[in-house]
Amino acid sequence: MLLDLTLTPNRSLPRDHARLLILAIGGLFLIGSIRFLILGLWPVIPFMIADVALLAWAFRSNYRSGGARERLVLADDALTLTRIDPWGKAVEEVLEPFFTRVDIEETPLGDALLFLSARGRRLRVGQFLSAPERREVGALIREALARYRNQIPSTSAIT
Repeated sequence: MLLDLTLTPNRSLPRDHARLLILAIGGLFLIGSIRFLILGLWPVIPFMIADVALLAWAFRSNYRSGGARERLVLADDALTLTRIDPWGKAVEEVLEPFFTRVDIEETPLGDALLFLSARGRRLRVGQFLSAPERREVGALIREALARYRNQIPSTSAIT
C-alpha cells in the first residue's frame, strides 16, 4: 500500500471542554437571571434560557459534522477515495492512479482547492481542511502517485 490517508475536520475545542463551557455560561446566566428576577425583569429569563439552549445545539451540530471524513487509499491498481458523511454513509470513488493528476487551484483570497482529476472526472478532496493542510495533502498524494508510476515497468525497457 503506497498511500493510506484519513482526512478529518479540525475541531478547536474538545467535546468535554465544550460541555464545561456550556455549563459555565449556563451558570453565569443563572446568576444573571436571579438578578433580573429580583429587579422584576422576569421576561428576560426565557431569552437567556434560549441562548444557552441554542449554544448547546450549535456545539452539538458542530461535533456531529466533525464525524465526516475522507479516506484515500492507493493500493494495487486503484486510487480509492471514500467519503463518509457524519451519519456513517460511505460513498466510494475509484480512480486509475496512472492517469490521476493532482490539481491545487489557488484562489485570489489565498485559499487552495485540492482536486483529483482522471479521465474526465474531477473530485474535490479535503473541503473541510485549511489551505496549508490541502497543499500538504496534495504534495503527499503527488509523491505517492509518482512512486506508483515508478514501480510500473516501462515497455521501452523490454529488449
